[in-house]
Amino acid sequence: MHRKRRIFALALMLAVAALSSACKGGAVEDSASEDFAGATQPYVTLRMIMPGDESARMREFVDNELNARLKRELNLKLEMTYIPWSDYQSKLELALSTGESYDLFWYGTPFVSDYKANGYIQPLDALLRTYGKDLTANIPADNFKLDEMDGKLWAIPSQAFTSAGKFTSVMVRQDLLESVGMKEIRTIADLEAFYSKMRAKDPSYYGYLENDRGQDVLWRELSDQPFTFLDENQMFAVNENTGELVNYLESDLYKKVVQVRERWVDMGLIDKRLIGNLAANIDQEDAGKLLFRVGAVSRAMENLQTVQKADASAKLREYYLSPEKPKYIVAPSNEAYMIPAKALHPERAMQFMNWILQSKEHYNFIIYGVEGKDYRTLNGKIELLTNDQFMYEWMWRNKNYFMATTSVDDSVVQDMLHNDDNAKISRLFGFHFNQEAVKKAYARVLAVYNEKFVPLNMGIVGYDKQFAGAMDALKKAGYDKVWDELQRQYAAFRADQPVPASREASR
Repeated sequence: MHRKRRIFALALMLAVAALSSACKGGAVEDSASEDFAGATQPYVTLRMIMPGDESARMREFVDNELNARLKRELNLKLEMTYIPWSDYQSKLELALSTGESYDLFWYGTPFVSDYKANGYIQPLDALLRTYGKDLTANIPADNFKLDEMDGKLWAIPSQAFTSAGKFTSVMVRQDLLESVGMKEIRTIADLEAFYSKMRAKDPSYYGYLENDRGQDVLWRELSDQPFTFLDENQMFAVNENTGELVNYLESDLYKKVVQVRERWVDMGLIDKRLIGNLAANIDQEDAGKLLFRVGAVSRAMENLQTVQKADASAKLREYYLSPEKPKYIVAPSNEAYMIPAKALHPERAMQFMNWILQSKEHYNFIIYGVEGKDYRTLNGKIELLTNDQFMYEWMWRNKNYFMATTSVDDSVVQDMLHNDDNAKISRLFGFHFNQEAVKKAYARVLAVYNEKFVPLNMGIVGYDKQFAGAMDALKKAGYDKVWDELQRQYAAFRADQPVPASREASR
């Protein structure tokens, strides 16, 4: 009943705003946004889920400076629930499926379509129009298209920065690379040489820790065709030259990737003891003991603060194998904030997100804390005065407000700023696979894939001995049915896409 009265009040205020705008010749949306921003709203607690481990200073900051300000400016209190990275997906989905009353959460863009299909999240179009004028002012319109399905918006693509080639680079410990007489990484052989030389010098380091997908890091060298993964589960891809879908698992490229991984296991570059233990992988990374991992355009900056806690002299840098080959923009933002279907305060969740991008001062405040206490600006950079994490900077990185930290080498900053130079738009841009028609088969396929293909992917079982049986099990689970439905949807998507001028010119 309270919600019905609130909806009626909102509708009435919108009508008044529209009438006033019509009389003055102004914009309805701007008038509505201003009226709502200044309206008296009840004091509420906004419950938000975030991944990771909450730092001591972040807890103190939220409880004191941040919530004092949010009460004053938005009349709300922020309650943050942190879930460790290793448990984030399972515990988040449990909370969503059981209808716990959270108002806002983050996850990667590829999960938006799944959560929409499962009924976990609500459309945001009306909320964004009414409360999100600073979001739309600072996030490009094309970014929002990424999270549109069935004509509705399902998430806020919070990051607006360079994004080409995301998850196809490799991040290395640059200081350790230089300590063994190497300057850069350009090939698989370079990675192997780095590991061998470093292990000879200090065997306490681990080679490769894979927390994200990583097979396409190797594609740049192993394939003469530019492929892009369609799904996070690494089963399907698209050929960027031809636009055709690729049944990756049954391709020669998959065999080549697995054979490289087998060699890495034999070398010790992939440590069998860490495979399948996400928490242990993260612990080794936090302890500064990994030599390289999958990059993410700006991971060298994002992870520096953590690794320098373990080793103050640590430096990180990202490289692309075969760097002369093109990079593709699949998603302009891989970060998505969603509002659960069962949220008690969806309007306030949108207001809070809008508040973050309302000004550079707000942006710096929630990401870096209190100026003069937690950070200060120095020669156009952010100098951190505490080593505790606040709101993850990468989740909200915005080209209009971005400032690098003083600890990051200028070369790393330049890598980030120029990452999209000469990049191409992926054939997959804007495509979402709707699993509803093959939902049960897809679930069976994923179960078999995780059991039989993940060990193959990591090189801990032999391709020649295990692949045929694993593929047979996958097909029995319904792989061909999923593949056929995927091809049907992609063909329909492709038929509706205009041909970019760059492709027309190349014909």
